[in-house]
Amino acid sequence: VVTAPAFNVAADAAAEAATIAERLVKAIAEPFDLDGHRVVVGSSIGIAIIPADGTTGDLLLRHADLALYRAKHEGRGRHCFFEPEMGAAAQTRRDLEMELRRALEAPEPQEFMVHYQPLVDATTRAVTGFEALLRWQHPERGLIPPAEFVPIAEEIGLIGVLGELVLARACREAKTWPVPVRIAVNVSALQFSRDHFVED
Repeated sequence: VVTAPAFNVAADAAAEAATIAERLVKAIAEPFDLDGHRVVVGSSIGIAIIPADGTTGDLLLRHADLALYRAKHEGRGRHCFFEPEMGAAAQTRRDLEMELRRALEAPEPQEFMVHYQPLVDATTRAVTGFEALLRWQHPERGLIPPAEFVPIAEEIGLIGVLGELVLARACREAKTWPVPVRIAVNVSALQFSRDHFVED
């Protein structure tokens, strides 16, 4: 009796998709000449497979896009398959984006605070200044670290508003301190492209 080998449609589709994705990434990365200039292009690929990841074109594209976002986040030149938790993470991110917009609508946003980290001379142990650190005190989520909300602010174009807020607040508060000390304020690289950055 001869039995046919087991055929796993999902596993075979995933393996074939991965092979195609790897070939595409490699082919696109091949250098080429453009008007005498050597050009190298990188790529990332998100993969969603029917029917496991969706049965409609819209859903498959949405899931492939979430997988693409993960592939880019993990480093260019790779592929990534959709996983169900990506949908939950994307919803959390969308919620945070809407709440960030809401928090910044106030004329003087109260949810954002500036904390000050002392800069100390290692030999004299004297405080030589302070670094201003922005924190978001969300009314329901509690203290949200900058690593969670600053990248979102950069992506949706609100980093300039946040940057101006922390700069103005840190300078205003430092003026009230009894001893004049230096204050350092971190800025996003995206803020340097703003027309009025130096004036701000």
